[in-house]
Amino acid sequence: MVSGSNNQQGNLAAIAISGPAIIQFSQQTEAVSALNGSQRVAIYDSALTQNKGLIGINQGAGEANQQVNAFALSLGDDSGIGAVTDINLSTSVAKLPTGKAPANSTNSIYLDGNALAGSKGVIQVNQVTGQGNQAVNMVSLPLTGAVTASP
Repeated sequence: MVSGSNNQQGNLAAIAISGPAIIQFSQQTEAVSALNGSQRVAIYDSALTQNKGLIGINQGAGEANQQVNAFALSLGDDSGIGAVTDINLSTSVAKLPTGKAPANSTNSIYLDGNALAGSKGVIQVNQVTGQGNQAVNMVSLPLTGAVTASP
């Protein structure tokens, strides 16, 4: 969920049965604009209750914000796992607008306290407002020897 302009979001997942689980990404924005008015996003009540598994939520309001939820799961391999590296982060660039936001603009995000009630699993939430913010949630889970194959 995003309101505003020039915002970028990603929910990335990699699952490897044999070998490393690797996620690579790059986000760049070159365009800028002047926001006016209000940018709002909201998840109300029990919108996402009782979910199971991998849940990725990005909420952003404003301009030139970047968000990523990354999940990497590697089964039966100890050669390594990579989801987000410093190289990924250094190549992600949000171009900031020039000047200040107009006095009449407001940015708001809302996630109701009951929105995820009863949910189980990996839950990743990014929330940003304003200009030029970067938010990353990363989970890397190697399960070497924890999984066996049935004949």
